[in-house]
This record gives sequence, C-alpha cells and structure tokens, in this order.
Amino acid sequence: MKKSLPSKSLQTFLSQIVDYAGLYPPASLPLDEAFANFVRYQSDAEAWMLSRFIVPAKRLAELSQLAEQTFPREGTLAFSILGHGGKDAGDFLENLKQDIADIHAFRELHGAGVLMDMFEVALPSTELTDLSRTHELVKKTADVLNKNGLTVFFEAPFAEGWQERSENLIRALRKIKDKHVGFKLRTGGVTANAFPSTQQVAWAIAVTRNAGIPIKATAGLHHPVRHYNDSVKTKMHGFLNVFGAGVLAMAHNLAIEQIQSILEEEDPASFIFDETGFSWKNLRIVTSEIAQVRHQIVSFGSCSFDEPREDLRLLGLL
Repeated sequence: MKKSLPSKSLQTFLSQIVDYAGLYPPASLPLDEAFANFVRYQSDAEAWMLSRFIVPAKRLAELSQLAEQTFPREGTLAFSILGHGGKDAGDFLENLKQDIADIHAFRELHGAGVLMDMFEVALPSTELTDLSRTHELVKKTADVLNKNGLTVFFEAPFAEGWQERSENLIRALRKIKDKHVGFKLRTGGVTANAFPSTQQVAWAIAVTRNAGIPIKATAGLHHPVRHYNDSVKTKMHGFLNVFGAGVLAMAHNLAIEQIQSILEEEDPASFIFDETGFSWKNLRIVTSEIAQVRHQIVSFGSCSFDEPREDLRLLGLL
C-alpha cells in the first residue's frame, strides 16, 4: 500500500528546515563522507526537509577536489558557509577577506551547480560589550557579504554574559535591518553547559521577533521533542518545540513566559499537525501563516539528517 504524504501543515512547517552539518560533533564525519551523504539525501523521499550543506570557507578548496567523484551532474546544491571569525575586529575582518576569496574561487569553479547564499559567523566577544563597536563591525561585515550575494547570520559566543552580548548584537542588527542579516542561536552541544535554558531560548525568539530579525538555530536539535539525554546529562531542546514556539510566537505575539511553556513541552501528542494548520494546546496557526513566518525562523543545523526523520516516523508524523 502506498504511504500517505505528511499533512500539508507539517510539510510547510518542516520545509527546508535542516541544514546538514555532518562535519560537526557528535557525528564529526570526514568531509568526503559528509558531503556524499548530503548528495545522496537529495534523492530521498524527505529531501523537501533538507536545506544547505554547512561547510567552513577554509575547506571549500578541499571540497572542490571531491567534485568529480561526488558532485551530481544535474541540479544545484545549496551551501551555508562558516566564517573564520577572529579574536578581535581587526583579525575578524582580515579573515573575512580570505573567506570571500575562498567563496569566489569555489563559485567560479562550479558555476550554476552551486548556490552559496548564506554565511554564518561568530563575532569576537570583545566586540559585543559595546553597542557602537558591535554595530560598526556588524555593518562592515554585512556590507561586504551582502555585496557578494550572501545573507549573514551572526552568533554571539555562548558563555557567561551571553544574553547581554546577544542583546547588543540584536540591537545592532536592528539598526541595519534593511540588510540581509540574521541572528544565529546555539541550542546545544556535546556537554550540558552548551545548552541554553528554555528561558534563554524563549528570550531569543521574542527579542528577534520584536526586532524583525530572522533567526536560525544550530546544534542540539536532533530530536523533535524536548527530552532528557543520558549522554550529555541534560534536557535537550526539540525542534518541534523551538520552531513551534517560534511560529506561534510570531502569529500570536506571545510573551516570553508563553514561549517558554511551549519549549518545555515533553508530550509529543501536544504538537498537532492537520491539513489546515498546527496547534499546541489552545494556540493555532494556519498553514498559510506558517509559510509566511518560516521566513523569520529559518532552519537549524544538525550533524544528522537521519535522526530527525527516524524520530518523526516513530511519532507517526512521517
């Protein structure tokens, strides 16, 4: 018997939601293996969930050497490029020049076979303590990257004082919101202290919404629903929680406390997708609205494309 397709609301909710980051922990695959996976996933039934391949700019030349064996003969592959970053503004901007050179070389070699439209980079913590310095560096970086056809998502390194640094960053991004810029939220890692609290994630969703700044997530979102994980000895955020909270927050202008409640939901049955929309408890968003607000809550990086799909199948959603 032919398997039925997921509901229209789920397809819209999960459309191009996963940026494949197989190079990064805990998978930490070799480049050839990770990229071969990404190419193979293009033909899978759930390819509609897949977005970009995440690769550091400094490894683009190495990736080009794999082209003959692994690049498909037809179609276009999408990439999100990770920048070098830097220890201070001067180091950061100097490294950015090399990143741009690596991107140009890759584009020239592969032409229409590649789409390189997204760039992700962590700003030096030293430049995030003062709003004027933050804004100056963000503007210079955005000017360079936008001229090169790249939307840039900026990250504030996650450590003590993260929220204050992130607030400066988001305020700086808001000042240049006509640019192609966004905020990158780290939602986990391989140790418990790499996971922000539900209050911190709720704050990030609310503040970026209020600022009109797109947000993308990275790390720790392999599974759909929040749960305790033995390997990292903490509760991991679920991507249905984070993106469900995001789309409902935008549709209903939810307060941080309401967003946090959705993030803390651990019952998969509370996330309901049908042919006309998505619901959590008494909150609902119709499918057409999901499509609109997903431009604001963009995607998440995951070192696995298999685990999210396997879990969704177990929940009966795929």
